[in-house]
Amino acid sequence: MPLPYDLASRTTKSESKKPAYGHRELIRVPNIADHFHTNEPPDDPDAQLFSQTLKYATDREPFLQEEVRYLETILYQRLEELSRVKQTIRQYKFVLSPVRRLPRELLMEIFFQVIGNEDPEDVLDFDRGLWPLTHICRLWRTLILNHASFWTTVSLPGRIRYPTYAVHILSLFLERSGSRPIFVDFTCRDLENLPQTLFSVLVAHSHHWETCRFRIPVLLINHLSPRAIERAKVLRHLDLNLDLMYSSRLSDACSNLFVDASVLRSVKLTGVPLTPNTLGLRWSILTHYNVAQDFPEKHLAVLRLATGLVECSMNCSQLWRQEPWGSNPVSLRKLQILKLEGTASVLLKYLLTPNLCSLSIVLSETEDSLKGFLDRSKPRLRELEIEANPMGNNILDALQSAPHLIKLALNVSVPTDYRQSIVFKDLLVALKYHARDDASDSTTSNCKLSRLEELILSVYTISSHDNLFANELTAMAVSRWKVPGKEREGTERNLAQLKSFTLETNSYWLPAFNVFKELDQEGLKTNIHLH
Repeated sequence: MPLPYDLASRTTKSESKKPAYGHRELIRVPNIADHFHTNEPPDDPDAQLFSQTLKYATDREPFLQEEVRYLETILYQRLEELSRVKQTIRQYKFVLSPVRRLPRELLMEIFFQVIGNEDPEDVLDFDRGLWPLTHICRLWRTLILNHASFWTTVSLPGRIRYPTYAVHILSLFLERSGSRPIFVDFTCRDLENLPQTLFSVLVAHSHHWETCRFRIPVLLINHLSPRAIERAKVLRHLDLNLDLMYSSRLSDACSNLFVDASVLRSVKLTGVPLTPNTLGLRWSILTHYNVAQDFPEKHLAVLRLATGLVECSMNCSQLWRQEPWGSNPVSLRKLQILKLEGTASVLLKYLLTPNLCSLSIVLSETEDSLKGFLDRSKPRLRELEIEANPMGNNILDALQSAPHLIKLALNVSVPTDYRQSIVFKDLLVALKYHARDDASDSTTSNCKLSRLEELILSVYTISSHDNLFANELTAMAVSRWKVPGKEREGTERNLAQLKSFTLETNSYWLPAFNVFKELDQEGLKTNIHLH
C-alpha cells in the first residue's frame, strides 16, 4: 500500500552492498507551513498524514546518520590517498624532468646566459651570483666549481664591514679562475687592514687582469708596482677612480706604473691629475680615452700623443686657465666617437677629426666652436647629440654644416623672453621639409638634414607653453613623415623619411599633439613624454 505522501527513491552502489540499511529514500515533507501561524490543531486527515510522515522520518534518521559516518570514513581515506598520489606525481616528475637529461654542455650554456646577463655580484655574498647555483645539486656544483670561465668576474663593492672569511673566499675565487683573463671590480672606502689585504691579494694575481675597475683611496695605489703591472700581459681596460684632493699630485712612484702595459687600449680616469707622464701610460697605443679634468688644456697635451684614439670622452669642470692661442689643431684621424661634457666643448677649436661619426656635446648659448669644428674637419657625422641650456642660434648654424646626420638628439631649454625663444621656432621651421613651390622656403633659413631618420627633442620651457611652438613642432614632424611617394607631390625626391620621433617636455597635452597619434597609427614611431 503506497504511503499517503510524496516519496522518491534511489539506490546507490554502496547501499546495494549493504542491504541492512534498506533503500535510500529522499523525503519530500508535505506542506505544513499553514499550521505554523496558528495554535489550532490540524484536522484528523491532516493529523494522520503528519503522523505517518513523522514516523517515517524518525525511522529514517538513524540510517542516515550511520550512512554519513560511513561516507566520512571513505572520504578521509580518499583524501589521504589523493595526497599520496599528488606527492608521487611531484616526486616522479622531478626525477623524470627533462632538465635532468640536458647535456652538460647545454647546462653550461644556460648558466653562462643567466650569469652573463646580470651585473657583477659581490663574491663575498653567498646569496647572490654563482654561490646559489652550487647549492642545487651535486651535478651543478661540480660543473660550476670545475669550470674556470664562471670565476673570471671578481667583484668587491665597497662594504662597511667585511666578513672574517673574506680573504679566504677571494683567494678561492681567484684560484678557480685558473689561468683565464679576469675582470676585477674593487671599491674601497677606507684604509683598514682587511681591505688593504684584499687589494694585495688582487695585485698578486695581476698576471690575469684583463679589465680593472678600481675606486680606491690614493694611498692604496702604493700597493701597485711597475713589476705587478709588467706581469699584467693581458690588461686591456683600466678604470681608475682616486679620491685625490683638488690640485694634489701623485707620488713619483706612480710615474712609471703602466709603462710596461703593452696591450692596454682603454683608460678611464677620474680624480687623477692628467699630464703626458701620468701613471706612465702609453698614450700612443690607446684607442679609448675617458677622462675627467678641471681645466681643458690638460686634455690637449695628452691628445697630441694619443693619435690612435677611436673613442674619446672628456669632461671639464672649469674654463681655460691658460688657453693655448695659436696652437695647431690636434689631428685625430681615427676618432669615430667623441663625447664632450661640462666645459670641454671649448676643445673643439683645437681638434681635427675627419672620420668622426658620432658627437655628443654640451654647448653654451653663445659658443660657436661647433660650427667651426664641423667646417674645418668636414666629418660625415651620422649622430649628433647637443645639450644647450639655454638654447642659442649656434645650434641651427652648426646643423647646416652636418648634412649627413641620421640621428639628431637635442636637449634644450627655451628662454623665457619671446624674442629669445624665437630661436627654437626658427629651428623647427628650418627643419621642416618644403615643397619646391613653397614661398616660405625662400624666406626661411633651410636646414634640410635630408638623411635624418631619428629625431629626439627634450625641450624645457620655463614661463609659457607658447614657447614650445606646438604648431610648428607638429608641422615639422608631419612634413618629415609625409615625404615623396606619400602625399606631398612636388617635394624633392632625395629627402629621407623620418622613422622615429621622440618628444620630452614639461608641458601638458596640447591640442596640436593629437597629430602625433595619427602619425603613430600611420607608422611613424612616436614617443611623447609629458611631465
